[in-house]
Amino acid sequence: MTIQQFRDAVYQTLTKRAAATMDLLDALTVAQHVASPVALSEEEPFRREFSSVYDALENGAIDAQALAQALHAQQPVDSETVAGFEVYALDTTPNERLEAETLPDRGLLKSQKDEPVRPGWKFSWLVRLVQQQTSWVAPLDVRRVETASTDTQTAVAQVQALAQLGVQLKVVVADSLYGNHWFLAVFLLVTTVFALVRLRQNQNLYAAPPAKIPGAKGAPRKHGALFKLAQPAWPAERSETFDLAGQTVQLRAWTNLHLRKLPTLVGLLLCVQFMKADGTPRYKRPLWLFWTGSAAVPLADLCRMYLWRFAIEHAFRFMKQHLGLNASRSTHPPAVERWIWLCALAYWQLLLMRQSVADLRPAWHPHSRGGRTRPLTPGQVQRSAQRFLLEMGSPAPATRPAGKGLGRPQGYHPKPRPRYPVVKKGKKHPKVASARAPAPV
Repeated sequence: MTIQQFRDAVYQTLTKRAAATMDLLDALTVAQHVASPVALSEEEPFRREFSSVYDALENGAIDAQALAQALHAQQPVDSETVAGFEVYALDTTPNERLEAETLPDRGLLKSQKDEPVRPGWKFSWLVRLVQQQTSWVAPLDVRRVETASTDTQTAVAQVQALAQLGVQLKVVVADSLYGNHWFLAVFLLVTTVFALVRLRQNQNLYAAPPAKIPGAKGAPRKHGALFKLAQPAWPAERSETFDLAGQTVQLRAWTNLHLRKLPTLVGLLLCVQFMKADGTPRYKRPLWLFWTGSAAVPLADLCRMYLWRFAIEHAFRFMKQHLGLNASRSTHPPAVERWIWLCALAYWQLLLMRQSVADLRPAWHPHSRGGRTRPLTPGQVQRSAQRFLLEMGSPAPATRPAGKGLGRPQGYHPKPRPRYPVVKKGKKHPKVASARAPAPV
């Protein structure tokens, strides 16, 4: 689909404050640094007063179901596949709100070692990986992880929604946060979506159980031999070595393994190890991947699928640095969520115009690789986005003269907004003193 068709489709999903929201989206697309949402009113594509920024975020509305269908239909036709599978990535990103006491449902975010725990929100992103060896992705679903839910529960809902979009085979790649039975259980229910997740080094898997002896009492066994990732129990069933970007990659695979709490989901375990020129491992620990699809898929393709996942990390970094992903300081939950979606849609516009804008990359940026022109990065496309959008025009109508607002009635005093505590999960209950009599001295 073309960028013009995408803009028309998105404009139709804006049910309230459509014109102001569309102008805000264009201003966000071209702004290379976003200090705050209201600062976008100074960008040329925004044709309204600064108060319309607040109005669009506070009172605007987006038809979520219509937008999901539009984004699925507008995926770039040149999106690549691996072994016949569409490849999607799933991950969460934090939105720290340290002092937002009036923002409800703040939780404690995961922090690095020796760093203080920070309160805020988390958003779960499901994106289509578009082009290998680039950072381009196509965001399809963004949902807030509520404190009453978990990362995996939110991801399960996103996978179920993805399974309803067409019959093309799909793969969801995810890091070790999702390598558990709570998340993987959903792949017993969907038939067109498969998982490729990373496992932690200390996890254990199990082989198929031996057949029950005729006449033996008790239920059949669920687990067979124990397989420790830290200490592989038996030789690999398959092994390959291939070259990836000048590095030698050694692959080993074991089939018919399952997690202890999910014995009905049998998959393939893949060990990925990067090797030095002298044949020794480049890194101390290998990558362990669990694949729920057909074991006939080439191991090298499974490795490429997972390594492609890091494009979502680059997309997060770009949106935080150049699209102000966490720039909204509003304490109105719908306004924050609308801002996150506007950042995703602005990234979509850059994605769809990447082959149509003028190449204005600086002379010191590399222009070719291996004799071929290097694809433009999101930042390089953004340099040419304003000229491109102004020439194309906006589906939103131009502004109309309006009278001056009356403002607050005389004598009106707004009440203080309520304060909300930070939600802390897994709080330990105090120990109850034992009712037993003391032992004799």
